[in-house]
Amino acid sequence: MTSPLPARLEFAAALAREAGALALRYFNRELDYSPESKGDPQDWVSIADRSVEALCRTRLAEAFADDAMLGEEGGGTVGERTWVVDPIDGTLNFVHGIRYWCVSIAFVENGVRKVAAIYDAPHDELFTAAAGRGASANGHPIRASSCATLDRALLAHGYVYRHDLDAHLRLRRRLLESGAEVKDHGAGALMLAHVAAGRFDAYLEPHMHPWDATAGLLLVEEAGGRVLPYPGASGLRAGGAVLASAAALYERLQAMTGW
Repeated sequence: MTSPLPARLEFAAALAREAGALALRYFNRELDYSPESKGDPQDWVSIADRSVEALCRTRLAEAFADDAMLGEEGGGTVGERTWVVDPIDGTLNFVHGIRYWCVSIAFVENGVRKVAAIYDAPHDELFTAAAGRGASANGHPIRASSCATLDRALLAHGYVYRHDLDAHLRLRRRLLESGAEVKDHGAGALMLAHVAAGRFDAYLEPHMHPWDATAGLLLVEEAGGRVLPYPGASGLRAGGAVLASAAALYERLQAMTGW
């Protein structure tokens, strides 16, 4: 018998806070670490990422031994019930001392997003959602924005070096020409949480890994926004394109992206 959704949400929230507290100790240099390159330009990792993910694996194994876990650093499996974890999303910011990063935890059952917890540890802000139960930040309900025109919109447009640069710049130009303000703060999961909270009016990226996207997409859905179907045809492990926005902007942005 599986645990009820409220129990899983409570667990995810507590784990996100515990994991974030450990990450914050590294960030504040209470625990020493050295950043390492994964090989691609600006793709960083450290013992902080690995230690936080190891903590999550231990807690999940203790609480839900029959569930699968898929993590950014250690990989894993996808099963009927899967936890998807990014121990530190925004590692580039993290290693440069920039306070824009988060812990992202999602629970997926039979391919359906069920629970999300994203913890912005530097600002002690916890975003949570459960399917059909709404979304909140530190226990207070949040809603996606009501923005209806791009010339009043603040958009986040993610880029990493594995994306096609020319395609990215073409889309960025179209968004700017539409009158939108366009940013990229370098932590996709947290930017999605901020779409859910109505701070950004949309987030766009041509491909996101599941540990970056899954929790944030549920937050946006439960906050009344619209999201592009995710993942793509190749399944959860492969990820896919992400468009998450205020409901009134969605069709215009989808037409502009062609995703």
